[in-house]
Amino acid sequence: MKTITVKELTLENFRPYGSFSDIARPAGLGGGIPGMKFYPDREFVELGSCHAAAISITEVTDQLKHVVVALEQHAHCGEGMMSIDGDMLVYFAPAGLNYPQVVDFVEAFVVPRNTFVTIRPGVWHCMPFVMEGGSIHVVNVLPERTYANDTKMHVLKEEERILISTGGC
Repeated sequence: MKTITVKELTLENFRPYGSFSDIARPAGLGGGIPGMKFYPDREFVELGSCHAAAISITEVTDQLKHVVVALEQHAHCGEGMMSIDGDMLVYFAPAGLNYPQVVDFVEAFVVPRNTFVTIRPGVWHCMPFVMEGGSIHVVNVLPERTYANDTKMHVLKEEERILISTGGC
């Protein structure tokens, strides 16, 4: 099994896969009235030709070890995700690659809780992992029924699986 080390989550490191914003601590000018500020359009999720976003929740427990066992991609839309109650470990590979070549290009990142990650169309990814604690709840934003009509998934062979080392993160 190959091992990869988590990369620091910076705009430059993450640019090939999308973008991210700290939703709980927004920066910039927030408009509003005394006692309320509104920070519009913090992240954009490409919905393709769909006109509605569906909000889903993924509950992840620490029973899942930090091993990449599958990769998926959405050809016609992006995806948004944010853990609401703990840091998550996520992994990506660039769009434009095919299986099995894509396995050699997987990178991993620790995403702090309340940081919204936007994934570009075609970027390979799959389930997040818990960094510490028992479980996390991840909000997912996708066009309705993407899992049924725009998901290509490959379950990796045992020898292709990737152990993610957090390197003390």
